[in-house]
Amino acid sequence: MHDDVTIRPAARSEAEAIEAMWTEAARWLKSQGIDQWQYAPNMAAISRDIELGHAYMVVDGSDHLGTITVDDFADPEFWTPNDSPESALYAHRIIARPAVAGNALGAAMLDWASEKAAKAGKEWLRVDVWKTNARLGRYYEAQGFKHLRTVDLPHRRSGALYQRPAGTTTGQGPRYLGLEAERRDENGNPDWGRTSAW
Repeated sequence: MHDDVTIRPAARSEAEAIEAMWTEAARWLKSQGIDQWQYAPNMAAISRDIELGHAYMVVDGSDHLGTITVDDFADPEFWTPNDSPESALYAHRIIARPAVAGNALGAAMLDWASEKAAKAGKEWLRVDVWKTNARLGRYYEAQGFKHLRTVDLPHRRSGALYQRPAGTTTGQGPRYLGLEAERRDENGNPDWGRTSAW
């Protein structure tokens, strides 16, 4: 049980840790009969999001527990001008490791992202969800998200669109400390302590 976690920017050296979490989550989803994420992680996108400061790690000491990416990119295939895309932050690549299942880590990550959206002056926190994963859609609804619509494009596997008001929190899961700026050691390298071996 992890009572306290830290959510902080991912370091460049942690791209492979995010990849490993994706792969682990994909295996677990497959074991549940869910076809989500059954392809190789997009390392170029992961590295780009780390460089831009959009990818975050959820850690307890040196243990990687999860990851979340939050930015202001409204996918134009999903979000239209009528949605006021600039009024939201968008959460992507939300992964809580199967080993921490039952700890409501996902709820804590969404609360953190929701607070982040409010601090940025946004009205909404939004996600686009795998179209065939009805269980995940129900999860988001239990977290206070409203299903807006499903955009069913043949070349996209995601497209179930959800949002909840920025600043809305459920209070579930571990307490979190959100760190927005990377700490660096005297050599200018990211200083987050020892990372887990993957």
